[in-house]
Amino acid sequence: MHNILSTSGFLWATCALTGGDGYFSGTDLSTGEEVYSINLGSMITPEGFAVNKNNTIAWIADSYNDQIIIVDLLSQSVTGSVTTLQPDGLMITPFQVALSPDETRLYVTGDTAKTLEVIDTLNNIRLKGIDLPGHARGVTVSPDGKTVYVALYNTDQIGFIDIATSSVIDTVFVGRLPMEIIISKEGTTLYVANQYGNSIATLDTGTKEVAHIMLNDSPYSIALSASERYLYVGTQSLGVYTLDLASAEVISSVQLSYPCSSVGVSPDDASVYAMAYEVDGPQPTPVDVMDSPTTTIIGTLYINGIGRYMQITA
Repeated sequence: MHNILSTSGFLWATCALTGGDGYFSGTDLSTGEEVYSINLGSMITPEGFAVNKNNTIAWIADSYNDQIIIVDLLSQSVTGSVTTLQPDGLMITPFQVALSPDETRLYVTGDTAKTLEVIDTLNNIRLKGIDLPGHARGVTVSPDGKTVYVALYNTDQIGFIDIATSSVIDTVFVGRLPMEIIISKEGTTLYVANQYGNSIATLDTGTKEVAHIMLNDSPYSIALSASERYLYVGTQSLGVYTLDLASAEVISSVQLSYPCSSVGVSPDDASVYAMAYEVDGPQPTPVDVMDSPTTTIIGTLYINGIGRYMQITA
C-alpha cells in the first residue's frame, strides 16, 4: 500500500482567500499537516516566492500591489515589504522570483516591464535593476551565483545575465513562449517549459545548444527530481507527464481532475505533487500526490484558499 506521506520536506504555496486576502501555507510532508498558516493581508495577490535554506524566511511577489512581501516563518508573520514600482510610478507586476545561492540577493521578473529587479535581502532594499531585451517570467540563478537566466516569453528566448556587470551577455532561442525554467544542480543544463511550443527545451549553458522533447500538450510548470533523472511536467489540460531525461522520452502520464498550476517532487524522490490551477480550482485547493516516477495518484492533500504557486523544499 502506498503512503501519501514522504520522509521529509515542506510543501509551500501562495493562495488567495475569499474577500481578497493573500495567504501563505506550509505543509509538513512527513505528517501531511499544515504547520504554517500566514495571512499576508487584505487586497494581496501572492504569486511566485522563494524560501531560504533554513525555512525561516520567505519572499513573496505581490502582483496587485507591486511589492515583495517578507515573511518571518518562525513567528509566522509579515515583517516588511520592498516596492517594485518603477521610479516613475509604473508597475512591473512581479510574478516570479529567484534567490541567489548565498541568499543575499533576490531577483524579480515582472510582466509589464523589461527589467530584472534586484533586492538586497540583508537590508531589504531595492538595488538598481537590469534592463532586459524583452518581458520575462521564469528566472533562476546559476549555482555559483554569477549568472541569472530569465525566460523572455515575448521573444522566445532565454537571457543570460552576468551579475558582475549587471548586463545581458547572451540570448538563445528555445521555443514558443518560454515561461518556466529550472537549472540542474551543477548548473550545466536549463530546462524550459515552452507553453505555446508544446515542448520542453534543454539548454546547455556552456555550448548554448538546445534540444527539444515534444509533448502533446502545453507545459505550464516543471519540476526536476532530486536524482535529476526525471523531469515532471504539469499542463493546463489536466495532465502530468514524466520525462526520462536520459532517453529524452515521455515514460508516463496521468490525467487529473483539474488543470495544474504547479508541480513539485519530495526531497526523497518518492512522491510528485500537482496543485490545481487557481482559476478553475475549488476551495480548499487539492494537491494530488503521485508515486514517482509512474505518476500514479495515491492520495490528495488540501491547501486553504485558491492555490496560485507551489514549491517544495527540504
